[in-house]
Amino acid sequence: MSLAPPGPGRYPLPLDSAPFYFLLATLGLFVVMLLVLRAYYPNRKRGFEGYLEAAGVSLSFLVFAVAFVVVLAAHDPRGNRTSYAFYETILSGYWLAFSIPVVTVGSSIQARSRGAIRWLVPSILVAIAMFFAIFAYYYLGA
Repeated sequence: MSLAPPGPGRYPLPLDSAPFYFLLATLGLFVVMLLVLRAYYPNRKRGFEGYLEAAGVSLSFLVFAVAFVVVLAAHDPRGNRTSYAFYETILSGYWLAFSIPVVTVGSSIQARSRGAIRWLVPSILVAIAMFFAIFAYYYLGA
């Protein structure tokens, strides 16, 4: 069995699902927090920097996840096994629940050590490995 690129198939990839709405709501919450911070403390540069430091990794992953799922579902609303595995890897939440804290810790350690402890890239590699492990689970189980 070979891995086909994402394409049309028999598996529905709906965007009108509870997991997708939850993903959007989570991203929206981060945006609302930023807007409230800017509204109540418009000239507080350190507050904004603190927000970006604390939420930067989460925002990056959430934006990637939403964009990836939207592009996948828009391309083929009924996808093949590869599309379905990518879709489930993101919307099941397991990958995000694992990767966000791992990369946040790696990023924080590297930032606080002023780059002396280089953990950002290894933590991203661990997150990528976990993505493909979860992808394989859904691909083989489809």
